[in-house]
Amino acid sequence: MIYSNSDGKKFNFYFSQGNIEKGVLPYILLIPENLSEGKRLVVESLNYEGTNVLDDILPHAKQQADIAMKIFDDSPILIPFIPDVKGGIPYYQQLSRECFEESKDGKYHIEYPRIDLQIIKTIEDAKEKLKIKTGKETAKKIFLNGYSSSGVFAQRFALIHPEIVDSALIGGAAGSIPLPTDEFDYPLGIKDFTELFDSPFVENEYKKINFAYFVSEFEANTPAYGHDIEGNTIQRDEHGCVVNKSQIIPPMHDMSYMPRSIDVVRGKNQREKLGKDISERFKNCIDYYYSHGYNITNKIYRGAEHRKMFSRINPSFDALLRDVRSFYQTGKSFEQDINGVNEISMEAQRQRENINQNALEVR
Repeated sequence: MIYSNSDGKKFNFYFSQGNIEKGVLPYILLIPENLSEGKRLVVESLNYEGTNVLDDILPHAKQQADIAMKIFDDSPILIPFIPDVKGGIPYYQQLSRECFEESKDGKYHIEYPRIDLQIIKTIEDAKEKLKIKTGKETAKKIFLNGYSSSGVFAQRFALIHPEIVDSALIGGAAGSIPLPTDEFDYPLGIKDFTELFDSPFVENEYKKINFAYFVSEFEANTPAYGHDIEGNTIQRDEHGCVVNKSQIIPPMHDMSYMPRSIDVVRGKNQREKLGKDISERFKNCIDYYYSHGYNITNKIYRGAEHRKMFSRINPSFDALLRDVRSFYQTGKSFEQDINGVNEISMEAQRQRENINQNALEVR
């Protein structure tokens, strides 16, 4: 099948159902016509939860592929379908720690042991298919790309397997940036890395990665729907209003407050040491990387919101596309900017939630 991006550049579109016995996941592979030798494979996990591959997941993957083709218009693109499980734990799509630990009380049934190694096998399978179809070899290391949930995947996959990552472009995941320090457990640090992955953290490889983080100015503008700041389920009535008004609602896109992604105890520990609000943690984590000699850059896009980042509604849309392309092509882009996130504190978010509820009650 032939796809064309908005600039008229053509891609060959391949869908693989994977091979469970070989540990290869289903995936989409996009190969540009006139592919050059030695191009880096862009790997971007699917940013969608679903279980029916053909009828449910594939249409969403095609939408994500359209954006990827617009940005990476001369590069092969791999979108692996990381499994979604009933109940959402283990959270394979964000490589939560439950994916790698066997629960002593049998709470978690690990359906996909070492999902990270299955992802590597999927990458290898896609590279082999690309070579068969084009006769071209890709670069040894990949360009890891991700936004929102797939951005969380990217930052954690880079931590686990830095040896295969050349560059990592990560957007909309400012509140859960892992630090290569023994001060935190995985997925926020490397304190128990060897225990989980049966191998030591390879710091010298991680330090070779060229990182770029970007985030919307109003990143914390949308309230969470599932859990409050203590990890308790938010009780809502038929109108969507919070029943227990003592519950404080965190931002939807701050994974520190999402138990599926980071458990309650480790999330609290992170916030105590790095900051309660997403803007504080973003600044402190970026500062850590700067001060320890890592290759990292970042940018805040003014006037943008998380869900509208890749929409024309975003006033910074053209600048975002330009910056992403520049980072992929040259390794340089994204202004050093971490001080301007429009901070929405827990108190402000709670006040806004109450205002919304009062408006509904008046109706």
